[in-house]
Amino acid sequence: MYWNLTLYRLLPEFRRLEAEAQEHLKDELAALLERWVGREGLSVYSLVGFSSEADLLLFQKAEDPKAFALFQKELHRTRMLGFLAPEGRYLDRGEGGPKGEALLLPWGLEETPLGLRVFRGEVLALVEGPLAQLFPLLLREGGYLGQRKPPREALDEL
Repeated sequence: MYWNLTLYRLLPEFRRLEAEAQEHLKDELAALLERWVGREGLSVYSLVGFSSEADLLLFQKAEDPKAFALFQKELHRTRMLGFLAPEGRYLDRGEGGPKGEALLLPWGLEETPLGLRVFRGEVLALVEGPLAQLFPLLLREGGYLGQRKPPREALDEL
């Protein structure tokens, strides 16, 4: 299984748009994300309130890494992407992928915390579980913490 995690930061120019234009851009991107969430492998995480570097994390898993290029091709056709700056992209290979409430992407996790699911890649570890358990781990280990949300709900937090 291949993983693609991309972090995005909302650019300040987006907030200068009229509210109606903002909603239209969010609708366009949400429709695309909903289609890909319906397919195997895409999850949307809001990092709002948990990271000063990024606001949105898109996690995609696929049996064939060519799926990442197909998704990116469609994503680049949305006008909202002009207001989202990529802050990092992480590619890895691992077993399975998270589906739960929250996700932490730490850099070098040494041990598996009790009560949390860990998905180990060749370079990264994805840790899934309740925010109350992931938050102290974030403080100790670093990384990115996000809450899984439906696409429109995640975009409304931006």
